[in-house]
Amino acid sequence: MTFPIGRDLIRGAVVAASLGSAWSCSNRAPEPSAGAAAVAATRAADSSAATDTTHSAPATPTASPDSAPAAVPDSAPVPDSAPVTDSASAPAAGAVAAADSQYLKYDPATKTVTFSLVAGPFSFNGFTSGGGTLTVPPGTKNTWNFLQNDGTPHSAEVGAGAGSLPSSGGDPAIPRAYTNKVIEGLVQGATDVISFTAPDTGTYRIICGVPGHALSGMWIWFKIDPSAKVPSFGATQK
Repeated sequence: MTFPIGRDLIRGAVVAASLGSAWSCSNRAPEPSAGAAAVAATRAADSSAATDTTHSAPATPTASPDSAPAAVPDSAPVPDSAPVTDSASAPAAGAVAAADSQYLKYDPATKTVTFSLVAGPFSFNGFTSGGGTLTVPPGTKNTWNFLQNDGTPHSAEVGAGAGSLPSSGGDPAIPRAYTNKVIEGLVQGATDVISFTAPDTGTYRIICGVPGHALSGMWIWFKIDPSAKVPSFGATQK
């Protein structure tokens, strides 16, 4: 037996079929694309690296030329300490230096007195009438370098310290303690050397031996002092 199928029945069947297909599609999870999967994997790796700090090695800083430490030079050598001098056996430097002056030098090792005796004008080393005094220890070797520095002829001689002044030279109180031409006098610019050994004691005068010059004030004192350790020269102590 055949039943007729109406249009409404066919239309309902089509709608039901469409709804079923739509329901089946809505319950199916969408498949991720290849690009989305790569992005997800990269994010997961970054997240793991950020959180796992326990076993990761610290980054080694790279030194730059500017940050390199400057080379430290070797320390300067420390000089040896100055040797200690036995003050008891060493000569007194101050005493020796005091003996040295413009006109006077002294060598304690050889006991040599070197004295510059300058004549003129009508004076010895700028002193007149006993205003200067040369003092030496006894037994010293005396070397006097005489310089005639005046237009008038002059000479030098060690005369007696007591009594009146002589009118001229020619009678030295110490052997060889005089210049050449002691009476005549040496011309300006002339030089001579007086060499002798000082006696044990005594007070003398250094005079110009040219007649009349000593009486005019051209003389100074010369003393041999047993207590003197070094020679000295300067203004006579009043």
